[in-house]
Amino acid sequence: MVNLKGIIQENMNKFSFAQMTSNKDGKTSGSGTSGVYLVFVGGLIGIMGAIAALFMKSPEASNVLLFATGCIMTGAGLLGYRKSKENIEPTEPDSPEEPKP
Repeated sequence: MVNLKGIIQENMNKFSFAQMTSNKDGKTSGSGTSGVYLVFVGGLIGIMGAIAALFMKSPEASNVLLFATGCIMTGAGLLGYRKSKENIEPTEPDSPEEPKP
């Protein structure tokens, strides 16, 4: 039987925010950083919208929750774009031109 707890623990030990916001070469990725911020802010807005919907009976709570969902989806899209961009291998340049006399 597979030791699922050990596999999950191993994957949790590998996780770091630096890897989420960096490219393969170690530079900070703009799209990755923006994606992390958008997912975090969308989560906070979602929590506030849920509180407004449950406790304050606010009629605009559905709009707030829709906005939060949009933030989270946009952030996840930016994180996915960064990962897909890394998988594209650069094309090799054409053969160098010979210098003209």
